Amino acid sequence: NQIKQIIRGTNVKKIIKHDPFLWYSLLTWCCCLTKITMASSPSNPSSPVSNSPNVVTRLARRNILDLLPYRCARDDYDEGILLDANENAFGAPLQKKPAHENKNGCPVTNDINSHQLKLELERYPCPYQIPLKTLYTSYRQARVGNDVNLHLAAKNVFVGVGSDEAIDMLMRIFCTPGNGEDGDHIMITPPTYGMYTVCAKVNDVGVVKVPLTKEFDVPVDEILSTVNSKT
Repeated sequence: NQIKQIIRGTNVKKIIKHDPFLWYSLLTWCCCLTKITMASSPSNPSSPVSNSPNVVTRLARRNILDLLPYRCARDDYDEGILLDANENAFGAPLQKKPAHENKNGCPVTNDINSHQLKLELERYPCPYQIPLKTLYTSYRQARVGNDVNLHLAAKNVFVGVGSDEAIDMLMRIFCTPGNGEDGDHIMITPPTYGMYTVCAKVNDVGVVKVPLTKEFDVPVDEILSTVNSKT
């Protein structure tokens, strides 16, 4: 009932018009609340972390929670002669050259500028993207003002190669493979983004479809009645 009130108290048409992904985020969050409730209930005592206060540990697959993150030598050393990653140790392949003229007397621009040299293009970038994430959070905090409840830190931001990678990663982390009784499924509201189904098929995750109404409204009751512990 609380989830119904949250959805019904939201101006769905306004959200879909201005930010459709925000609506799907809200819907996903409500479905996650339902799954958390089911996972922590006596009807599902097999949940290994059902009493955890952390939402991620309640929903993530156990093998993901047990996974030890990959650690490379660059986590301990980031300067000096670095030979651990098969990178070019002699600098960028393009070097800054003094401006000059060709044989016809036309000026020739430099192959690479000073800013590009500082980027260290011959090295792998930092996998944590801290400077980029910090810029995102600073921009967001400038827009939300002084409300500390809306502030984010760099550790709260995920940077992916487009939304497709984020969708695929979410399914790998939270959805148990197995398009049947033993596996999880996602719920979509057609017409919607086609990559939800593509990523689900790749990860062997079931797809349950609850179409939008003729007015492109979200059928709240039908969605909530369809959600179960595998959603």
